[in-house]
Amino acid sequence: MPPSDRYNPIKDVVKTPVITGLTTPWGMVFINDSIVLITEKSGDVLLGNVRTGSKKVIFKVPGAVPFGQGGLMDIRLHPSFRQNGLVYFSFTKWVNGLYTTAVGRATFLNEKLEDFQEIFVANAFTAAGVHFGSRMVFDKRGHLYLGLGDRGSMQQAQNTKNHMGCLLRLNDDGSVPSDNPFVNNPDFLPEIWTYGHRNIQGLALHPLTGELWAHEHGPQGGDEINIIQKGLNYGWPLATYGEQYGGGKIADPTYPGTESPIHHWTPSIAPCGMAFISSDKYPGWRGFLMIGALAGQHLNRTSFSNRRLVSETRYFKGEGRIRNVVESTDGFIYFSDESNGIIYRLDPIFN
Repeated sequence: MPPSDRYNPIKDVVKTPVITGLTTPWGMVFINDSIVLITEKSGDVLLGNVRTGSKKVIFKVPGAVPFGQGGLMDIRLHPSFRQNGLVYFSFTKWVNGLYTTAVGRATFLNEKLEDFQEIFVANAFTAAGVHFGSRMVFDKRGHLYLGLGDRGSMQQAQNTKNHMGCLLRLNDDGSVPSDNPFVNNPDFLPEIWTYGHRNIQGLALHPLTGELWAHEHGPQGGDEINIIQKGLNYGWPLATYGEQYGGGKIADPTYPGTESPIHHWTPSIAPCGMAFISSDKYPGWRGFLMIGALAGQHLNRTSFSNRRLVSETRYFKGEGRIRNVVESTDGFIYFSDESNGIIYRLDPIFN
């Protein structure tokens, strides 16, 4: 059954601060019901406790450079984390005056991170400080997806001889899976899974279908939610619902050979972070999609049926720039507000 509000004993929701005093929290991932790893844009990794509110810096990612929109960004656990302790990071890397997005991993043991290894560096070098992308997610087969932005150069999202504006699929050691769609195509870099993206800021696997969903920023309108399919072109900048900053058409919303989004926002909300609700902590909301909003400054709850938007609700409007949204191991939704450096738990109020 698709997500629906027909069974909804939840009267409202409130945000409960659980960790305060952060600077620019970017990514977070839960080790267990209490312990969360948090990345700061500065390069620090913090160990936080959402039960006690405590936090401490346990690691600084080597080579992570805060620059423009970049710095230390996303964080994910390896699917076999309980066995191998591997934690993955995406970060802005500097090389000879140019910047790109890289991925590294380290081993978590006894509340420490050690044995750091840089495993991938994207071919997305420019002097620009924008559109680093960097959201990551593992699929059920253990492949790592990395969403990259166009680095502020829109036409590069259609240039498949670099990684700008692409979603990449990697093995867990940073190598190229043999079944990637373009491994034998000289016109594409082999890591590319899809292309034609402007700036991916959210990635999540649908808990029932296993499909990979992504959202990305549009230009002055045209923020998108897409369901990702292997080898396809998602259109930027050949097709967009957005327009030039200050006004002016970029392109029509559709273009032959490109995929249209299942939903778009105009005006922009600047979506950031996303998580499906898969637990019973919010009765009637299972399968709903929770998304943060930077420019929109709210927490966004959407539901879809047959790839069509059914409902959208905006919580805490105007209260801060929400950078990330995750579902904890205990099923609660947590989100970070970079405006005040606070991580909140979303608590339901029942009828």
